[in-house]
Amino acid sequence: MKETFRLHPVGAFMVPHECTEGCNVGGYYVPPKTRLLVNVWAMGRDDCIWRDPLEFKPERFIGSSIDLKGQHFELLPFGAGRRGCPGMSMGSSVVHLAVAQLIHCFDWSVEGEVNREEEFGLSLPKKFPLSALPSWRLTTEGPP
Repeated sequence: MKETFRLHPVGAFMVPHECTEGCNVGGYYVPPKTRLLVNVWAMGRDDCIWRDPLEFKPERFIGSSIDLKGQHFELLPFGAGRRGCPGMSMGSSVVHLAVAQLIHCFDWSVEGEVNREEEFGLSLPKKFPLSALPSWRLTTEGPP
């Protein structure tokens, strides 16, 4: 799930933040009342942060301490700090449960070629729809 959240965040930008007082960040002075937009989509594809950033490699998180709670700024699908998404635990649980059910109950086949391009906007929908065909694989019989 972490790799999916990294490559395909729900929105390209986090909710805007505003500095209440001036501060220095990375050697730059940020004046008060400055609005900050964090581009989560670009962070997930930054080759300074990730090795082979455009490749889908779920194994990159095996043995990693990176979590979704906003403590590691490489991966911020739900934001961080006081303005992090209040539905983070529910959203994460629902995605895990839905994917587990889809994998458990169905065998999947894909029609045509998979194109991962996205349209850019408030949310990031696929540019070309994915046509996947499920086939039920569970029996209706009870246990032996």
